[in-house]
Amino acid sequence: MWLLDTSTAELHHFNGVKDVKGGYAILSHVWQDDEQSFQDLQALASSPHSDRPLRARVSAKIRDCCVLAESHGYAWLWIDTCCIDRTSSAELSEAINSMFAWYARAQVCYAYLHDVPPGDPAHGTAFRRSRWFTRGWTLQELVAPRSVLFVARDWSALGTKGSLAPLLEAVTGVDADVLTFRRALGDVSVARRMAWAAPRRTTRVEDEAYCLMGLFGVHMPTIYGEGARAFLRLQEEILRRTSDQTLFAWGNVLPIRTVPFREDTSHSNYHQDSHIFAPSPAAFASSGNMVPVPMKVAVENAVKALGISRWALGPSQNSAVARRPEKTWKIPLPDFTATSHGVRARQLIIESSAGRTTLAIAVLACKDTATDSFVGLLLRRRADDDTGLEWPRYYVGTTVRGQRTWLRLRFRLAQVNWARHALSGSTSGITARWQRLYISHRPPSRPPPRPAHRPDPVFRLLFPRWLAVELAKDGWTPDAELPSARAAERKIEGRAAMETFSFTHACAREAFRIHVGLCGGSPWATATFSGDGVDPRARPPSPETFPIAAPQGHLPAPASALVPSQRRSGGCERDRGPDVISSWAHGSRIFGDSRRNVQLTFTRLNGGGSHLLDVHVGGSVYQKIKAPSLLGRASLHTQVARAVARLTLMHFAR
Repeated sequence: MWLLDTSTAELHHFNGVKDVKGGYAILSHVWQDDEQSFQDLQALASSPHSDRPLRARVSAKIRDCCVLAESHGYAWLWIDTCCIDRTSSAELSEAINSMFAWYARAQVCYAYLHDVPPGDPAHGTAFRRSRWFTRGWTLQELVAPRSVLFVARDWSALGTKGSLAPLLEAVTGVDADVLTFRRALGDVSVARRMAWAAPRRTTRVEDEAYCLMGLFGVHMPTIYGEGARAFLRLQEEILRRTSDQTLFAWGNVLPIRTVPFREDTSHSNYHQDSHIFAPSPAAFASSGNMVPVPMKVAVENAVKALGISRWALGPSQNSAVARRPEKTWKIPLPDFTATSHGVRARQLIIESSAGRTTLAIAVLACKDTATDSFVGLLLRRRADDDTGLEWPRYYVGTTVRGQRTWLRLRFRLAQVNWARHALSGSTSGITARWQRLYISHRPPSRPPPRPAHRPDPVFRLLFPRWLAVELAKDGWTPDAELPSARAAERKIEGRAAMETFSFTHACAREAFRIHVGLCGGSPWATATFSGDGVDPRARPPSPETFPIAAPQGHLPAPASALVPSQRRSGGCERDRGPDVISSWAHGSRIFGDSRRNVQLTFTRLNGGGSHLLDVHVGGSVYQKIKAPSLLGRASLHTQVARAVARLTLMHFAR
C-alpha cells in the first residue's frame, strides 16, 4: 500500500499494514472535481526547478489533511484519490478488496464533510444532509474504523463516531451498537446490512457491489464493465459463506387477505423480481427488519400454521410419511448452491395448483420482526417445465393487477402463518413436503421473445446520420433532410399511409425514390427508378425539368430483374406481398436490375418500435456516374500515358 508522509506529502510504498511503524491515519471523503491522482503527485514530486516544498504544491484537501494528521502525531496518511495507482488493474483490485481492512486497522479515520460549514453543530441540518451520508463507499468507511473523527469544511472537529452514535443511527440506519462495537458486524442479518446500503449511490454501477464486499467479508475480482452482474456475483459469494436466508428476503410481502388464485395475476420470467437474487441494494430498502431464525423453529411454525403433524412431513424428500418415526424429530439441513440452472435448494415447500398455474411457498429460516411473522418465498413453477424432471424449477413472485389498468403490485414473499389462506382457491388441494428444487437466480441471457407479428398502427422510421454524407460523395442528394434523430423520426400511421424519399444525382439525369408505407398495419417498402443514362455535362435535374413523381395513389413499378415486382397501388386494395418488410430475409432486400438497383435494410432499434433504414446504391449505370471527378482524373492519366508511349516510339523510330 502507498502512504503519504504527513510532513512532506511524499508517497512511500509499504508491503502491508504491519510494516507501518506507529500506525497511520486515513481519510474518508466525497470525491470532488479537483482531486489529485497518484500520477499527479508523482509528477509534482519529480518536477525540477521548484523552490516550494511538495506539501505546499499539492491540493488543499491533501495538504490540510496532512497538517491535521501531523498535528495529531501521525507520520503516515492514506487517501484513496492519490494512494492508489489506478492505471494498474491489479493494484486497484487489491486496494478495493483490502479497503475495509485498511480502514479497520487505521489509528483514526477523518470523515471530511466538505458541505458542512464551520461552526455548524453536529446535530444541525447541514450535518444530517451532508452528501457523505449518501455515497456507497462511505458506508464501510463509517462502520470499519474504531475511531472516526468528523470534521467540517475548515477541518474543525464536529464529533466522533462514538459520541454521535445515536444521531448516526438516525441518519444512516446503522445500529449504534454496531458503530460502537458492542455488537459484532457478523451478528447483523444480511438483509439489514443490505438495507443500510439501499439509499446510497455510487458513480459506477459495479461499485454498488464492490463497496459492500468488506461488510460481508467476501473477496472477488473487480471487473469494471460488467455492470449489474457485479451485484449478482456478490450475492453468490455471500451465499457460499453464510447460511443466513435473509439474503432472499427482499421485496413486497403478499397481504394476508390476498389469494392469488382469485386475483387477476400476470407473470413475467424477465421481471427483475422474478429471481432469487436482488438486482441492486435498493431492493432491500424495506428488509431491515428481517432476522434469521433456526430452521427447526421456522418448520415448527409452518407445521403449526398448516395444522398437520410434524411427522407427516417425513425426514426426507422422497417420503410423504415417515414409516418409523424416531423419538427425536429431525429435519433435513437446508442448503443453497448456485448453478447454471438456478439456485439448487432443499426446502419445505407448501404447494397448490389451479389450472396450469402452480404456486408454492418455500419456508425460509427468517422472520420479520416488524410484523412478528415468519416469511417464505412465493414461488411459481415454470410453465414450460418438463414434468419428467426429478427436481422442479421455479420463478419467484407474481404480479397482482388492480381495478385500474396501471395499478400492478409485485409480490415475492408471503407470510407462512397465512399459507393455507394464500394458496386457497385451488383445485388440487395444498401439499407440504421437503423438496429439492431449482430457483431462478438471474434473468435469462436472451432477450424476451417478441410476440408474433401483429399490425402496428405506427411505423417509426430513421436514417443513419452518416448516410446522407456517404451518398453525397457519390453525387446523390435527397430532396429533403433525412430524419436521423429520435426527435425527428418519421411516423407513418394510417391504413394506407405512405412516405416517399427522393434522391437525384448531381451530374446525371438519374434519380430513384424509396417508398415506405403501411398496409393493414404491416409495413412495406419498395424503390422506383428514373433516368436516361450518363451525361456528365448535364446540369443537375430539377423536379420541374425532370419529373420523377408517380401519379397520385399509384406507384411506378421498379425495373426489377433481381426482385420481380408487379405494379401495385399505394393503398391497400391489393396485398403488397413480397414488399412487406417482415417477409424479407434479415430485414434486407434489393430492388431494381443489374443496371440500377437499391438495397434497403431495416434494423429495429432498441427501446422502442423505431426502425433504422440503410440505403446502398448499386448497378452498372450508377457505378459509371459514381465519383465523376475520379473518372475524369483516370481519363487524364490514360491520355498522358498514351502520349508518353507515342513519343517513345517516335524516338526509337529516328
